[in-house]
Amino acid sequence: MSCQEMVDLLLDFVGGEITPEQRAMIEQHLCGCPPCVRHVEEYSLTIRVTRLLPKNDPLPPAFEQRLWAALAAESERGA
Repeated sequence: MSCQEMVDLLLDFVGGEITPEQRAMIEQHLCGCPPCVRHVEEYSLTIRVTRLLPKNDPLPPAFEQRLWAALAAESERGA
């Protein structure tokens, strides 16, 4: 398994929504790839921390539209 393949399955891996075969392949990859281990740890920590954040009211519609437009533009630039 390559690093990119591992990253492609990361959300499902952390959420426990992969097959036993995929889990075994990821765990084998992680045994030999310290950068991916670090990435999984940071990703998992980010999820745990964001779940602790207080729930807020929805964004004002105009702000939400500007935010989505900015994210789309950033994505188009390949960032």
